[in-house]
Amino acid sequence: GITIIIVEHIMQVIMNICDRILCFNYGQEIARGTPSEVANNQAVIEAYLGKE
Repeated sequence: GITIIIVEHIMQVIMNICDRILCFNYGQEIARGTPSEVANNQAVIEAYLGKE
């Protein structure tokens, strides 16, 4: 396969074109997996939407 690195903040774009996602918050890895796994990851949700 081919690996391509894409830096993007519009998550819908990434979810539509990637098979695997690595997500960082302030330079620290917070999630790695399929688009579905990353979208449902609590650390990713908190980083993008904030904590209640």
